Amino acid sequence: MSDVESRKPLVIVFIGGESGEHDISLKSGAAVIRNLPSAGFQAMPVLIGQDGSFGFPPPEDPTRFTHSVGIGEAVYKMASMNPACAFIAMHGTFGEDGRVQALCDLMHIPHVGSDVTGSAVSMDKWLTKTIFRDAGIPTPDAVLEGALDTAEDTDGLVERVEDRIGLPCVVKTTRLGSSLGVGIAGNPDELERLVQDARGFGGVMLEAFHPGREMTVSVLEDPDTGEPEALPVIEIIPSDESKFFDQKSKYGLGVTQADEICPADIPDSLAARVGELAVMAHRALMLSGFSRTDFMVDDEGVWALETNSIPGLTEVSLFPKAAEAAGIGFSELVGRLVRRAMSGPKSR
Repeated sequence: MSDVESRKPLVIVFIGGESGEHDISLKSGAAVIRNLPSAGFQAMPVLIGQDGSFGFPPPEDPTRFTHSVGIGEAVYKMASMNPACAFIAMHGTFGEDGRVQALCDLMHIPHVGSDVTGSAVSMDKWLTKTIFRDAGIPTPDAVLEGALDTAEDTDGLVERVEDRIGLPCVVKTTRLGSSLGVGIAGNPDELERLVQDARGFGGVMLEAFHPGREMTVSVLEDPDTGEPEALPVIEIIPSDESKFFDQKSKYGLGVTQADEICPADIPDSLAARVGELAVMAHRALMLSGFSRTDFMVDDEGVWALETNSIPGLTEVSLFPKAAEAAGIGFSELVGRLVRRAMSGPKSR
């Protein structure tokens, strides 16, 4: 490492993790690590394995796990580095849900993104929907499977879903991202199968299906004032093989299996509306730094589906694409996020 590099503020970058989104996080983290030096920071990867162990690979090969240590030794090692900031490039449980954020708080290390409360609440799709409703953000009607008392009564589940939200409906796990455990049930048999599959990932939510145009809006805060601003709207048009923007569409075979139109070819009034709702969601969920909210738009209006507190940062991810359309390159983007994290408290 050159003397110039060693004088740059050190940013530890958390990547990997125990969730089903481990491999996606590796890609996000590697992209952040590559771009931090040109943003004026020194990057140090902190690789968390799927077993919860910690590794400290070199920045030039951040996903190589050669030696692992427990959390106690990892905390000591991170503290000894005296980092200026942490960049949590992790998705899903044990990363995006407030746990790593709490670790950073206990170590008094500023971190990119939302605080413990915002991270935990936005990670849970049911809690997010409850807050959307209270904040006046339109969102599809939904039911939580456990609230129906039908864990052993599949026939009862089908009947109650048909009565409350109808079929087709969307089956979702409540605490996973990247479309893991998500499917559209068009009939009772599909509903039973998808619910059984989703149970393997944890809680299950069933949501009214609004077919229409799928859009997503990223929000980026000003690094100095913290004021959130909506980036250009992206419309997502899945391939004919996909009913929706599923995990295969997002990350399949290294090629995005969907058209992503940025900026979306929509009227200015609609772009302003979804942008306004994305900022409302960001504020209502008490988020910080950045976020991305997904929408469906149909003849009835705009429907907010969910908000990501740590959007994907891979080469094919939506957040960097929206930033690029706003004239913000990847290095500038990560630099802005780090500077925002270092500028002040996250609580609102």
